[in-house]
Amino acid sequence: MWPWGHLLFGALAYFGYRRMRQLGISRVGVGLSLTLGTQFPDLVDKPLAWYVGVLPNGRSLAHSIFTFFLVAIVLTRIGRRVDRDEAVFAFLFGYFTHIVGDVVPPLLDGDLYYATFFLWPALPAVDYGTELTLLPRLQALDPSPALFVQLGLLTLVAIGWYLRARTAHS
Repeated sequence: MWPWGHLLFGALAYFGYRRMRQLGISRVGVGLSLTLGTQFPDLVDKPLAWYVGVLPNGRSLAHSIFTFFLVAIVLTRIGRRVDRDEAVFAFLFGYFTHIVGDVVPPLLDGDLYYATFFLWPALPAVDYGTELTLLPRLQALDPSPALFVQLGLLTLVAIGWYLRARTAHS
């Protein structure tokens, strides 16, 4: 999934969660925490695999549920100490939706092998073959109608979040 897909999935899931719980609008800073969370696994794994070479691939360490729980424990403790529980929750919510967004497609395809990153290092790393780094991936991006729909939806979600948060807290 592309970064904007993770962001869109995480934001829509978070909006739905807040609506179900009748929590109202989050502050913009909480939205930024959510945004960072939706990108966090790729911000860790891809550079460490592609450029530094210390991870087996771009879906390993930070894409693992074990790392998620470790990060959740540490950030929750820090969040309580500095009174930033809502921002920590939003980050972790985004982080979790990123993992879900990457693990569900192979599960739905019935290809369990490509979902094993979820349990790395308890299960061996997935062999994706030669992985393209960021620039070649962007150059190979197909400007399809689906891409423009995703980017348009993402833009609308971002504008809507900003305007509602600004109105609610002004």
